[in-house]
Amino acid sequence: MLKLASAHCSHPGKRDINEDAIGMRIRSEDACFILSDGVGGESGGYHAARLAIHAALKRFETHGSAGLEQLALGSMAAAHAAILAEQSRSPEHSRMAATMIGLFIDRRQGLAQWIHAGDSRLYLFRRGVLVQRTRDHSLTAQLAAAGLPHENVNPNLLVHSLGRGDMESLHPAAPWSLEDGDAYLLCSDGFWNALSDRELEVQLQLAASVEDWIALLSHKVGCRGMQDNYSAIAIWVGDPQSITLAAVRQ
Repeated sequence: MLKLASAHCSHPGKRDINEDAIGMRIRSEDACFILSDGVGGESGGYHAARLAIHAALKRFETHGSAGLEQLALGSMAAAHAAILAEQSRSPEHSRMAATMIGLFIDRRQGLAQWIHAGDSRLYLFRRGVLVQRTRDHSLTAQLAAAGLPHENVNPNLLVHSLGRGDMESLHPAAPWSLEDGDAYLLCSDGFWNALSDRELEVQLQLAASVEDWIALLSHKVGCRGMQDNYSAIAIWVGDPQSITLAAVRQ
């Protein structure tokens, strides 16, 4: 069974309140890592993100025997339902919403699966190279994918988020087999907006540990004076510091 190691960061940027929230559980046979970002411009984003994390983790903890797909779907459904319930209870939070990215790992079978809503992202690096990245549920991403002009569109307009709309059209990505040296990064838009894909790879190749990697990335984001909150969770599978360096030297 491959070992897992993780590190995280979460900063308010230049805002007074940090509306990002993170949560994780690593158990002997499985693990989950979840990041949520309260949707800005509406009251209650801070609470929405924390409700999402609490509900998703609770679902994971009480349905440990379910398969990865059911864990992913159930956790997102629970987070969505928790926000809807709070909307009904609190009129001042009737439009609260949040993004979510969740990574679920079956350590017995060596599989990983993820699900997301909104523009919080997951990146997967293999042998130090970016091989997979989620597609944002935003209007700009949709227009870009269709080959339509999108440069002047507000990048914060989301087509999917927890607490708004129908979640039934959202499905987990296909499961991936874990490999020694894999590195995952879950992050909010305030984090990935500051870093190019190439910078993420370069810092991974420099890092001696998962803590080093998240520290290097967080430092770069902070130095760029981001206005938005920025948060991330890094997960290393096995020994990326050895596998990545070996691949880079070839």
